[in-house]
Amino acid sequence: MPDPRARAQAERYLRECTEYSSPYERDKLIANWERKEAGARSLAGDFEKRAGTLAGKRLLELGFGSGLHIPAFVERGAAVTGLEVNGVLADIARENLKERGVAAELYVYDGSRMPFEDASFDYVFATTVLEHVSDMRNVLSEIGRILVPGGRAYLSFPNRWRLKESHTGYWFVSYLPRELAARYLRLRGSNAVEELNLHFVGYCPFVRAVRRAGLSVVFEARYGSRSRRILKGLLASLGLHHS
Repeated sequence: MPDPRARAQAERYLRECTEYSSPYERDKLIANWERKEAGARSLAGDFEKRAGTLAGKRLLELGFGSGLHIPAFVERGAAVTGLEVNGVLADIARENLKERGVAAELYVYDGSRMPFEDASFDYVFATTVLEHVSDMRNVLSEIGRILVPGGRAYLSFPNRWRLKESHTGYWFVSYLPRELAARYLRLRGSNAVEELNLHFVGYCPFVRAVRRAGLSVVFEARYGSRSRRILKGLLASLGLHHS
């Protein structure tokens, strides 16, 4: 059942930030906001399968948004820090954590250099963030800098080659060069490329940026049905992540 408080917070964010002018994009953001807390425990469980145990570890959530993922990571024993570029989101997240009695340090920064010393965290977690950054290579380099040796980052983002672009709902628009996509979307009444600083990230450019940052992709083939594990292993042998 949708959480009316979550909806009210999403609408507050939309009023104060004016970043979503398209009705489709606004409605999608609200729906995602309402579902976020309900899916947080499952997400934290998936994190542990892929990255490792959270108990006693220092975790940074990059782009924490409403903060509603954080309680699930704290519940599993992680010491969580959050980093955002949006002050309105940071205020909402602090309210949410206070209401739930969850302790976490939240910071707002300029999107460039992360305000932490080298090797400050065991893990970094970021979901649907990389498609909104102007310099993915810099973000990945900063992640590498603040991770301890052997640390891991759990990163997810929409693949540009999916048929329907996830933010705008338009088919094949992410196949276009960014500027051409922006022009097309403007003709259809969406300013998503400019308003959301939207970029279309493909797997191969992502892997190249990962390697330039001195990082590497970790392949997981231990979980799921037997057929799924076999498929994961085959893809990994080709250098492709199953996600």
